[in-house]
Amino acid sequence: AAPTNQRWPLIFREMLAGVARDPAMILYLDNVSNRRRKPNENFARELLELFTLGEGHYTEKDIKEAARAFTGWTLDRKTGEFRFAQGAHDPGQKTFMGKSGALGGQDILNALLEKPQTSIYIVGKAWRAFVSEEPDNKEIERIAKIWRASDYDNAAMMRALLTSREFYRAEHQGNLIKSPVELI
Repeated sequence: AAPTNQRWPLIFREMLAGVARDPAMILYLDNVSNRRRKPNENFARELLELFTLGEGHYTEKDIKEAARAFTGWTLDRKTGEFRFAQGAHDPGQKTFMGKSGALGGQDILNALLEKPQTSIYIVGKAWRAFVSEEPDNKEIERIAKIWRASDYDNAAMMRALLTSREFYRAEHQGNLIKSPVELI
């Protein structure tokens, strides 16, 4: 059980920033080796494709610029904790999805959260997990607007999803039940 004095991150904005700074993610997606002279695109590509926008909603240039912005996001070798290594960071001008400047990693995260596609993509994932394998784009967009308006409060998104008429439609009841083999 969570300590009563600790607030769990229920805001997607906080979760996204936490994932970007998480030691396991930094190691797994090679951001530990993302340096100014040799940017590594693995984390940037997964950030855009899996965690925010979904495939086809960004360009290769966006990936390259995001990778440059995340240079220097690494780990302290002694503690294993997140560390920003200023000397490894590319401080140059970057252009990412229409925003230009000496962008850093947090700037990229903020830009992604400003894109309506981020909320549409994540709500679509929640839809397929809780309602139906077949997306209802109109309903997903409605819920995505509610989620954005709440500043990405996950509870607001789930409340809108689980109280929607679509959630309770007869054809959606019991259609996501998995067999034991599928679960394993």
